[in-house]
Amino acid sequence: METDGLAQLIGLTVLVETGGAEATGAVTAVDGGCLTFTCDEESWSGTDVGVVQASIFAPDAMYHVSGEAMIKGLDVIMCPETTIQRIQRRKWPRRRLDLPVTVCPVEDGRRVEGVPGRTVDVGVGGVCIETLRPVEGEGDPMVILSLPDGTSIVSLTSTVGVEDLGDGWRYRLAFRNLDAHDSGRIAELVG
Repeated sequence: METDGLAQLIGLTVLVETGGAEATGAVTAVDGGCLTFTCDEESWSGTDVGVVQASIFAPDAMYHVSGEAMIKGLDVIMCPETTIQRIQRRKWPRRRLDLPVTVCPVEDGRRVEGVPGRTVDVGVGGVCIETLRPVEGEGDPMVILSLPDGTSIVSLTSTVGVEDLGDGWRYRLAFRNLDAHDSGRIAELVG
């Protein structure tokens, strides 16, 4: 597996799938020919899960990773016999939707006052939103997305991009801890 130049993937959202089970998480290491994904929750038993398919949501492309993997706690480790394919198009479709959203900076493990906004588009991998004022604070924010059925999805995110629009701010955010249920709800919404 060629991992040169993939260090920029560290911190990005990943969807890991095997044998009908799936988990979301983040890329936490690219080292010595191995990729490590740390999942948000335990989804498999044992240490050898066999062939794994992983989708990494980068700002400029989607990376599909497939091969044998091992499990250590919440970590999924894929080494030398893994293939990596870079795809320019998105795996998960985005849909232009105007939904209410609140972006909450997280500082020292606690949420601080949120900034209201509206979505530009939504997908399983993330959301693009616009706010009237900037989101203050260090670190990546939490998003509270209000769905048309009156329910909400709450997710930590990774900031992919920020743009000053002059009369507002645009944020491109990748979901970090969506469980399979919430991923399914968004897939249904945008499908």
